[in-house]
Amino acid sequence: MGGMHLPQRTVVLAPLASIAALGLLAGAALPPGAPGSAGGSTGHGTHAATVSAGDGALDEDRLRSALLDHTDFPQGWAGDSSEQAERRGIGVPRPTEDGCRELFEPAGDGSGTARAGFARTHAGPFVVTVAAAHGDEAGARAAMEGFARAARECATFHAEEGAERNPTTVSYTADGDGSSPEGLGEEAAALRFTRESEARGEAAVVAEVVIARVGAHTVRIAQAGRDDAAAGGLAGLAERAVEKLQQVTEGHTPQPLPDQPGATEL
Repeated sequence: MGGMHLPQRTVVLAPLASIAALGLLAGAALPPGAPGSAGGSTGHGTHAATVSAGDGALDEDRLRSALLDHTDFPQGWAGDSSEQAERRGIGVPRPTEDGCRELFEPAGDGSGTARAGFARTHAGPFVVTVAAAHGDEAGARAAMEGFARAARECATFHAEEGAERNPTTVSYTADGDGSSPEGLGEEAAALRFTRESEARGEAAVVAEVVIARVGAHTVRIAQAGRDDAAAGGLAGLAERAVEKLQQVTEGHTPQPLPDQPGATEL
């Protein structure tokens, strides 16, 4: 992948098969008909209504229409927010090191981005997705390079977890091997981190993130929670996120997939 030279000890540059093996938290397969599910289609433009395509980067309303929503998740997931995560004290980690935050969110002041969060229970797992417009392809490639730079510099990062009055600082360390990306946007990268643990016998807490570029735009899908090999993978969500972003950049409005689950309230 052009411009990304990421050390294997910190980065997974993953084709979908590798992402499927990497992601362990997102739950059961996506609803029938979803990309990555049995009988699903990965063709661009599937289940999309045509609208007038705008010139240049997407505005925030169009970015928001490209985000994953609850119909893209297995039954049992609910919407989540930054405010809810802050009250809980747990969620997708926010590194305390400024240079590491670009792993999970675009650089800058948040303009030109749209964000959505999801949770399966109050204790996790949690998923956050962020779509960003970068003005042009050069800007989007620079964002991918920024992610690569953060990956090189943040083999270990720290985050505060727990109630606001009594937070605990924990560390996350990267694991995973590199491989060549295939089939996920125009370029993609994936990372997996394991949180330090003092308790023996408990399932590890992991944080994973996939970033993909579609033209002048990027989308991140990050998840965190207990490592659960029986829960399924991140591949279906990553495919669906990229498919929706491609549909919107081509002037379409993504439509709910058939047989989608209903919304859940935690």
